[in-house]
Amino acid sequence: MHSATIIQFPATKQSPAQTSSKTVQQVGEEALAQTKGAHRDLCTFRSDLSLMINETPQDRRAISALIVAIHETLTNADIALVKMLQQMETATPAGAL
Repeated sequence: MHSATIIQFPATKQSPAQTSSKTVQQVGEEALAQTKGAHRDLCTFRSDLSLMINETPQDRRAISALIVAIHETLTNADIALVKMLQQMETATPAGAL
């Protein structure tokens, strides 16, 4: 009969994760970039949706796909903005560096 032997490896010393704090301005600029991209995408999807409703109002699949795209854009923007708000809590004020 075989028996299993457990081999214990020495623990590796892990250094604490280095978190580089962003400045308030950097977080704000990221928010501007994120919302600019989301706004551009939403405008495009809304335009496409309007066109689709006028030209092929019964195309359930295409209209649904655009609605899903709008939803995903809003969801992704929401997640990114929540992360930026969390970063803002630890952001370094201007002139403090």
